[in-house]
Amino acid sequence: MRIYYLIFPIIIISLTIVSLGLINITYGQVNTNLTEQSIENNPNGLQILSHNSFTDSIGYFHVVGEIKNNSPSTATFVKIVGTFYDVNNQVVATDFTYANPNDIGSGDKAPFDLSLMSASVPISQIDHYNLQASYG
Repeated sequence: MRIYYLIFPIIIISLTIVSLGLINITYGQVNTNLTEQSIENNPNGLQILSHNSFTDSIGYFHVVGEIKNNSPSTATFVKIVGTFYDVNNQVVATDFTYANPNDIGSGDKAPFDLSLMSASVPISQIDHYNLQASYG
């Protein structure tokens, strides 16, 4: 039983490090296209502070990043939607994830990890992506 107590915290710490983007595993670079939104132009008050992408060892494409709530109240169920495009600017996939935690207090930040697990969309087709955040 004690082994489980020792392994579980190590797994949680490892997952936290990866989800925060502190480890960058890059097998292929993807051009990124993130529409910058200022606080004034973003009525919901959410701001994507940073993002990075990588393909993991089993072939899933990840976009990891950090989001901030600039609104005066808690943002609940913060959702990040990724739209993935090919070199011809055609949509090849869409997917979404929630911030972790999914409720972000006023002025607080949270990490996110958007994983594209679709076997029908080869990662090699993805040239760039766009991220949008919403809540509620």
